[in-house]
Amino acid sequence: MENEQPSSSKKIKPSLVVGRFLIPLFIQTAAMLTVAFSAVQTEWKGELVTLETEPVNLSKFIRNSSNRVSYSISNFKNLEEIPGWEELPGTPVPCPRNNRSGNWQNECNPEAKLLDPDLTLYVILEPPTPEEMGEVPTPWNAVRVSRDRPRELGENQVMIKGKSLEDLVEYEGEKFYLMRSQREEILETLDLTDKEEKLETLVIQLKVNERGNAVPVNLWIGDRNYSLSN
Repeated sequence: MENEQPSSSKKIKPSLVVGRFLIPLFIQTAAMLTVAFSAVQTEWKGELVTLETEPVNLSKFIRNSSNRVSYSISNFKNLEEIPGWEELPGTPVPCPRNNRSGNWQNECNPEAKLLDPDLTLYVILEPPTPEEMGEVPTPWNAVRVSRDRPRELGENQVMIKGKSLEDLVEYEGEKFYLMRSQREEILETLDLTDKEEKLETLVIQLKVNERGNAVPVNLWIGDRNYSLSN
């Protein structure tokens, strides 16, 4: 009687090998195409919104092809001033003593806190008034922050979705690319010799869809406008 070969020695069918390779590749490709399609849809149908960045080193910023910025509404200290902040879950930050004056007066905002990590939130924005607008696009005003996605928005209001990290909020539309020709043009037109260590805020226009997803489309440096690639 012939001995049966152990099951471990059985040959694996080529179709199974191919399937194990192609299925994850298909899933990954489908996910990438979904993200790309969503970005195109947002850029095509989204509302044009203007935001101001946190200060950046302009000289270093321009020399990078790939950039990531944080917006003023990324900063917890700025969000503390917006209605709805007090309703967000987080860990309070104790106010320190004012040792210089020898009293117990608080030096910080009593609403200061660190938001729970990976908390999804929505910031509701309104366009500037005609009196606030100038030749360069004026940043929109944050009027409310909410943990839940608003079902209804006021006239001309737009919401942008973010996620809390350790000490700031990260939004879609923070990362973009500057082509080499754009960087060369900017370096030629701007005198950066006295700005090696200077920090400046930038103005960025984004397209934001009805779900709060954002895609950056324009960068403003002074009165000059540069199209962005995602």
